[in-house]
Amino acid sequence: MALSGSALARKTALHALNRLGFGPRPGDVDAVLDRGIESYINDQLEARPDAALETRLAPLGNTLRLSTTQVLVTYADSGNQIASIQNYLDNFQTAKLTRSVHSQNQLEEMLADFWFNHFNVNINDNFVRYSIQSYERDAIRPNVLGKFETLLRATAEHPAMLYYLDNYLSQAARTVNGRLIQGLNENYGRELLELHTVGVDAGYTQADVYEAARAFTGWGIDNLARGGNFVYRSANHDTGSKSAFGLALAAGGQQDDGQRLIRYLATHPATARFISTKLARRFVADDPPQSLVDRMTETWLASEGDIKAVMKTMIGSSEFWAEAFSSSGKPKTPFEFTISTIRAIGGDIAGSPRAVVAYLSQMGQPLYQCIPPTGYSDSGREWLNRHRRSIA
Repeated sequence: MALSGSALARKTALHALNRLGFGPRPGDVDAVLDRGIESYINDQLEARPDAALETRLAPLGNTLRLSTTQVLVTYADSGNQIASIQNYLDNFQTAKLTRSVHSQNQLEEMLADFWFNHFNVNINDNFVRYSIQSYERDAIRPNVLGKFETLLRATAEHPAMLYYLDNYLSQAARTVNGRLIQGLNENYGRELLELHTVGVDAGYTQADVYEAARAFTGWGIDNLARGGNFVYRSANHDTGSKSAFGLALAAGGQQDDGQRLIRYLATHPATARFISTKLARRFVADDPPQSLVDRMTETWLASEGDIKAVMKTMIGSSEFWAEAFSSSGKPKTPFEFTISTIRAIGGDIAGSPRAVVAYLSQMGQPLYQCIPPTGYSDSGREWLNRHRRSIA
């Protein structure tokens, strides 16, 4: 049976709400149609101030604005028995859930979730629990629709990532009393290539991993107990010449070795394709059409990694809208499913988030607790398969 123009419009609006956000709240479909779908999309791409959301977040007090240093001093070693780190983490998780459920900037929240997952750190990893809020607030959120190079550099320099992938320990080999001491840690160099930029199939070698790691020696943390800030220690940097995945770095470089490698990888064709594929998998289909990935990749390269431009290419494609008019659908991850359910019934996030966090754990996606640096899968099909296996 053919759909009327009104029915088609409603399906299109519903698809926009489900794909560019966590799904509609009661009345949202009509509101989008009244405003116009194109205007709604433009609003999402601009991420305007949301006073109503700030009002909802206000009861959480000053904790959302604390620097890592303030968190360490207040909750780790101040001797204050009243203020516990768990209450602080509850506020952090409440803010995540509140933003996801209530923010008018739903695309911004979807991208904040996507990019955090892409640049994953684990909240249970010692120092990370004290720095994770700053990581999401200062490195991820301001850059979700900006230049990928800026986002990549912000994550590389943030102490949460430096600690999680052990780069704060990495330093040039040195000779002590005639004995060579190896200090290089390859974890960040490896994940930078495999997970953050060009992807595991890009053709890099173990030598490229080694050379990339050398470029980031000396990038560290000032003090794990009472500081938690990025510091560059030039004495720990390997100043020899380097060649990482086609980029030659002359001898004598300092912190700019890592910065130049970030710039090079951020606009590399392999990075453009790898991350365009991931974005299309998250927002369009588990198996995104190659034609769409190709156009997104072209936009990435032409715009030097402008995330907003790449998203516009994706949203403006026929492939993005195809599912609105089909009977199939991309399954949601546990987090997406939980948030969309709360939104669908007009629910609120109020009080402690521990019940919702517990449900997410039971469904296999505990909040901020993905252990490997891969992050959680963006494939809805994989989550369905996991659920089937868990009840078999």
